[in-house]
Amino acid sequence: MSGSEKMRLILCCLTISNQLPDIIILDEPKNNLHIQNIEILTAASNEYRGNLIVVSHDENFLEEIEIDRIIEL
Repeated sequence: MSGSEKMRLILCCLTISNQLPDIIILDEPKNNLHIQNIEILTAASNEYRGNLIVVSHDENFLEEIEIDRIIEL
């Protein structure tokens, strides 16, 4: 599976799962995604009520998913 196919599968599993994980780690989650899938990822991230750790250089995406704490290295 390509990276975007894996991401779509993960988003699908999160959407239909009864037991969501307490934490999700996303490493450059927008890489290899089409615009529609980025919108789905953004919406799913905003609806998720657990902890997110996001590694990304895309400041706009981080603002869209309302990241409230940033650690810069």
